[in-house]
Amino acid sequence: MHQPRSANRRRSSAFALPPTRTTWWVLLTSALCGPAFGQGNTPDTTTLGPIDIQGDQVEARAWSPVEGYVAERSATATKTDIPLIESPQAITVIGRDELEDRDANTLTEAVEYSPGITVLNRFNNNVTDSIGITIRGFQASDATYRDGTRMFSGLPYDAPIETYGLERIEVLRGPASVLYGQGQPGGIINLVTKRPTDTPLHEVGLELGSFGQKQLKGDVSQALDENGHWRYRLTGLVQKADAPIEYIDDDRVYVAPALTWSPSERTELTLLAHYQKNESDYHWTGFPLEGTKRDNDGRRIPRDRYIGIPGLAGYSSETYSVGYLFEQLVGDHLTFRQNVRYREVDYDVVDVFRNYFTASPFNEDLTVLERDARLRFDEGETITADNQLVADVRHGAFEHSLLAGFDYKTLDYRSRNSGFGNPTTDIPPLDLYNPDYTQDFSLPSTFTPSRTQADQYGLYVQDHLKYRDKWAFTLGARQDWVNEESLGEDKNDQDNLSWRAGVVYLADNGLAPYASYSESFTPQYGTNEVTGAGYDPITGEQYEIGLRYRPVSWNASFEVAAFEISRNNELVTMPNSAVPSQIGETRSRGVELGARLDITRGLSALASYTWNEVDVIEAGGSQATNGKRVVNRPDHLAKLWFDYDFQQPALKGLGVGAGVRYTSSSFSNADNTARYPSSTLVDAAVRYEFDNVRLQLSANNVFDDVKVYCTGAQASSFCEYGLPRNVLGSITYRWD
Repeated sequence: MHQPRSANRRRSSAFALPPTRTTWWVLLTSALCGPAFGQGNTPDTTTLGPIDIQGDQVEARAWSPVEGYVAERSATATKTDIPLIESPQAITVIGRDELEDRDANTLTEAVEYSPGITVLNRFNNNVTDSIGITIRGFQASDATYRDGTRMFSGLPYDAPIETYGLERIEVLRGPASVLYGQGQPGGIINLVTKRPTDTPLHEVGLELGSFGQKQLKGDVSQALDENGHWRYRLTGLVQKADAPIEYIDDDRVYVAPALTWSPSERTELTLLAHYQKNESDYHWTGFPLEGTKRDNDGRRIPRDRYIGIPGLAGYSSETYSVGYLFEQLVGDHLTFRQNVRYREVDYDVVDVFRNYFTASPFNEDLTVLERDARLRFDEGETITADNQLVADVRHGAFEHSLLAGFDYKTLDYRSRNSGFGNPTTDIPPLDLYNPDYTQDFSLPSTFTPSRTQADQYGLYVQDHLKYRDKWAFTLGARQDWVNEESLGEDKNDQDNLSWRAGVVYLADNGLAPYASYSESFTPQYGTNEVTGAGYDPITGEQYEIGLRYRPVSWNASFEVAAFEISRNNELVTMPNSAVPSQIGETRSRGVELGARLDITRGLSALASYTWNEVDVIEAGGSQATNGKRVVNRPDHLAKLWFDYDFQQPALKGLGVGAGVRYTSSSFSNADNTARYPSSTLVDAAVRYEFDNVRLQLSANNVFDDVKVYCTGAQASSFCEYGLPRNVLGSITYRWD
């Protein structure tokens, strides 16, 4: 349960018990637990490692609330409940405390302080799911999972993520197909849903902020019977807000009920559901360099200028999901888990944007913009089911966590799309300096229907093996079968075999060097028009070496990782041919450093640095971009966040936080002749707690440093503005 903040909430250090107390601890544990701790009731003191105590509460499970900034366990990397230090790949766990300290209300804000993550400094980040996030140089737009099952619905405008409904967010960096099936090689973002708590929880909050933001939220959880076998939780919010762009709303409704049935310690069933409605708009860029990055006849286009049609253009989505998480202990060493979710996404989109079918949509003096419009009405349904058997087996000095699983995903995606350049469309040009939104217009009236149905079946096995508490080996394999059929096309079947292997050495002093190899795949639908043969999946492979450090005397986690990822079989079009060939290759390599600390009573910190080069190895065409960097992939990222709860009696209840995010410049076009600017953005928060009340004021981009991002250096190159300062004030009341 998330308790009201106090000075002792999360700042106590972990420590190793001294030898005399270690012996006492083992004797007591053996007496309580019996033969599980050695032969008969005799304790084995030769293999006992340091015991970490986290203040008054120990993080019990891989999906439990994280006390402070340093998580102990995770299930995302292996689908088994293991200590993070035993993971063979880099992983970051972001808990509820951190989300509240930074006031991270969107998915991009939640992950932006993590190593290996690039977040675009644009408004569109939060309109649709993960669109502005890259992991190790690869898009995360279809890499979002919830409680271990994939959320991807096939829709190009999937719904945004409501972080208030999450207990923790876990970012696994690197290919993950051996456990999760099809996906990009950069990694996945696993969202862990809030579940009913063992002890009562009641919370209500009000937020007011920039751009007219008003939000009312609440979160309650309690047992329904005396024994706590039935527990419920209800989380929800209502938001009305404008946006940094005029005439754009950012309204949402979110409701998420949950019910847990625990008839015994061996059985648990949690039912989860949620409904979410969003009203916003996807802001298309349409400004020239002259007038944004530099003056046009002494004038600049306002950074909140809207190029759509007020009251008409917009993005409206509704999302429904229902599912369950089931766990049954069979005997003493075998666990069966089943996670099932049905999800539906429906949305209407009216896009008004610059004319893409002309050499330049601007008039001669770059003051008037030609516009076009598109309508689309999309529906997506997914069913995901993941069945797991986990066997814990010990023999001699070996401990196995054997995992066998079978998962199933089905997708049904339907669309009516007017397309670009529809002949029935008539959108008048817009004066960017003196806009007239009252002109007559006509929207598209003809549509092209489409439908895609796909199924994926995956069978996977994994052994997480520990030897004498010194070595942790992970070896896994997975076979996938993917079937896809689109309207008017033949059925397309693809299959793929994925592998992963990793080793971690667990030293007594908390050091844990590791090395791993992992693979990914992404199906390619359609057929080669010349040969008639289907395409092979796009595949990815990663080699990673790293070092983690968990000090035995204080609560902190340090990591360094070096990696190289190759994505192969990409479709490219060669000169004088309209038929794609499967020869494309992209390579990402880099180094990540990260630290998470609950340093002393009251003080926590996050720090990371990432160096990442993402290169085009084979691009096809004229080969002009071979050896060039991929667009919008900065080489360097550096992030730092400090949070402090004052301990002095006169300042009791006062807390402050401050952070800085540096993003180096990156190339803005494929031939690498123009660059996006670097940015250094500062965030801050201050809070005061008394009784059960928490007051907080936070700000992103404190100094309102708004960058201009242009695709080239010419006066007519397309540009857009970065995000302005955003200030948010809140009051939260919690009670038992």
